[in-house]
Amino acid sequence: MPHPASRNLLEHLDINAPHVTEVRRLLQTLARQDATHARKVYMMASAGRSEGKSTVCALLAIISAQIFHRRTLVIDGDMRRPTLHYLLGLPQRPGLYDVLHGIQPLDVVIRPTSLLTLSAITSGHPAGSIGEAYDDEAFAALLEEARSKFDIIFVDAAPVVPVVEPMMMAEHVDSVLIVAMVGRTPLMMVRRMRQIIDPILPKVSGVVLNNAVEGLPYYYDYRYYGYESPTPRQIRTTARSARSTGFSGGGLSIRERGLDGRTKQD
Repeated sequence: MPHPASRNLLEHLDINAPHVTEVRRLLQTLARQDATHARKVYMMASAGRSEGKSTVCALLAIISAQIFHRRTLVIDGDMRRPTLHYLLGLPQRPGLYDVLHGIQPLDVVIRPTSLLTLSAITSGHPAGSIGEAYDDEAFAALLEEARSKFDIIFVDAAPVVPVVEPMMMAEHVDSVLIVAMVGRTPLMMVRRMRQIIDPILPKVSGVVLNNAVEGLPYYYDYRYYGYESPTPRQIRTTARSARSTGFSGGGLSIRERGLDGRTKQD
């Protein structure tokens, strides 16, 4: 399904927008949490589709590069429904599929962007069975090589509940961030995800509630302080520790829309 050109986040990023402020806070929180653990590879995960995971992942990478001046790599690990090439305005191929199957070397598939310190690996275009597109040993080798080239790496994985690849990828990353869309993530999906990720639960750094504004007091709204945003009710994220949520679903009240005001796919 084609994505609208307006989703190119590099062209339309407003540094003063509320959702950018929230992502900056999230990056600062991660830096504090991980200061003593030498973590640099983060995987973004969600229970299902349409939770804004890819958008949050792309924003983390963009802001890490543009504002924190870190050598940043973002990888589209969802070869089933890739999104990052739309969000960053890049060609889809060659990409992850090509390096995993030895078609292209890593240096070829790492693409520069309009930000000097931001690079990306798009999904590539799998040939043959999509179920055979992912190669776990090759992915581990890719991350090992990329670690020496970048300060921080973000991996946008496929949704956890429908497919198995995210759990395989999680074995090779340092940290996992769970994204849930307020008003959209069903409780049963959250509970099922909690069961699935139990083996890698110590790697979960927190939960990002995408557009979590319904339960906040009126004075939290940016307009109260005179900060207007050019697009209505953009992404607002709240990081919670895995311990505080327990992934029971009890803390996830769920509604809202995404960056462009539409209900969107991940």
